[in-house]
Amino acid sequence: MPTATPPEPQASPPTATTPQEDHRLYLRYLTSGESFYSEIKLEQGILYHTQFQDTDNRCAQWVKSSPCWTEDDLKTTSMALSREDIDNLYDVIGESGIFDIQETQIGGAKKGQRYYAQRLEIHMGEVEKHLIYQSFPGATPKPEAFQRMETALLEYARNIPH
Repeated sequence: MPTATPPEPQASPPTATTPQEDHRLYLRYLTSGESFYSEIKLEQGILYHTQFQDTDNRCAQWVKSSPCWTEDDLKTTSMALSREDIDNLYDVIGESGIFDIQETQIGGAKKGQRYYAQRLEIHMGEVEKHLIYQSFPGATPKPEAFQRMETALLEYARNIPH
């Protein structure tokens, strides 16, 4: 008597908060200025942290409105994130409400006003969010959802072996 083969389980379609394959989640946080540079990027399950470290103290007395660092001064470290870490990032994205932020530029800088840009990009398959927080004295407070994403990425970046 032939045995029936059970049907293969069908995967549910991805949603904005459903963990999928690691390559579906792309995150990028970037901030830079005359004396600092920090980019944290999650791509294909690998977390990269590119930063400038002023080890020779050359930026201490820097007064120019251009960076005291060059691309050659930037150092990148990386590590693979575990499935649990990636699932945690999906949870932070879902719970933070980051996709509910309507503006793309936050901070309230007037046209021509000087500010430091803090950029956050999130790509989850077809779902994307691009935000710029304009940091300057008197800026509108950074949204909590942006802060939560920034904090999560900074915490993971701190754990990358140097």
